[in-house]
Amino acid sequence: MKFSLKFPSGFAGSTKDDNVDVRIDLEDGRAYSVTFFTIENLSTLMVKWGKTGECANGLYVWAKNMIVVQEISQVVIRKVVQDLVETGELESVGALIHFPG
Repeated sequence: MKFSLKFPSGFAGSTKDDNVDVRIDLEDGRAYSVTFFTIENLSTLMVKWGKTGECANGLYVWAKNMIVVQEISQVVIRKVVQDLVETGELESVGALIHFPG
């Protein structure tokens, strides 16, 4: 099944320490939302929240529809989404944000 990706405006590209919300539009009209994080970004958030007090002073990180990747880039994200679509797992990991009809 074909799909298209929508990244936030100003999406810079490739990084090892970041997270990004991506909209995935399928050819059948369904759309899903997924948040991609890098492992390094999870650590960065825990340190930051240790100072701000969020998430029990940085003891944990959670997000709905979280996928952890080696790097935040359109190439990596496209490969991950292709795998999720081909294996049918997108419906399990992504949040359905639009259903046609």
